[in-house]
Amino acid sequence: MTVSEEKKELRKIIKSLKAGYTAEERLKKSLPIERKVLQLPQIAEAQTILLYHALPDEVNTNLLLEQLSNRRLGNKRIALPVVTGDILILKEYIPEMMESGYNKILEPSTQDIIAPSEIDLAIIPGVAFDKAGNRMGRGKGLYDKLLPYMKCTTVGLAFDSQMVERIPGEEFDRPLDMVITED
Repeated sequence: MTVSEEKKELRKIIKSLKAGYTAEERLKKSLPIERKVLQLPQIAEAQTILLYHALPDEVNTNLLLEQLSNRRLGNKRIALPVVTGDILILKEYIPEMMESGYNKILEPSTQDIIAPSEIDLAIIPGVAFDKAGNRMGRGKGLYDKLLPYMKCTTVGLAFDSQMVERIPGEEFDRPLDMVITED
């Protein structure tokens, strides 16, 4: 079986596991993950944090966005990814300046782009992760193209069911520094 075929099969397995959660269960499982992120020492040190607006089957990030982004209170500058063709560009999260984008994910509508080198902490979604910090995304390689340009701590957010023994790797894959789950 090729790496591509292994990843395709693993995506199907994880998708069916996550489909077993109700929206309420996903929110309940997301809360301890978000609380752990807020306790990271890297959060206190970071000025600019890459987050993401979660798809319905991902770890919810609404609490993180709310807690970290109120710049009027001196909090953090939050960057959110915007899908442009086959790459991600980063724009500042301003709650009143959001629009529906790729896959109906809310994206910033501002024109100001944040360079990947400005990110102090990156919080990354994924379909599956392993204990070595390897991640598997949805297959477009969007984060794989972005991660080499960031020189910061990288954190994956996952439900326990998304943790697997081994992620089949390819030469462009870059492991994350840590993965946080509910347990």
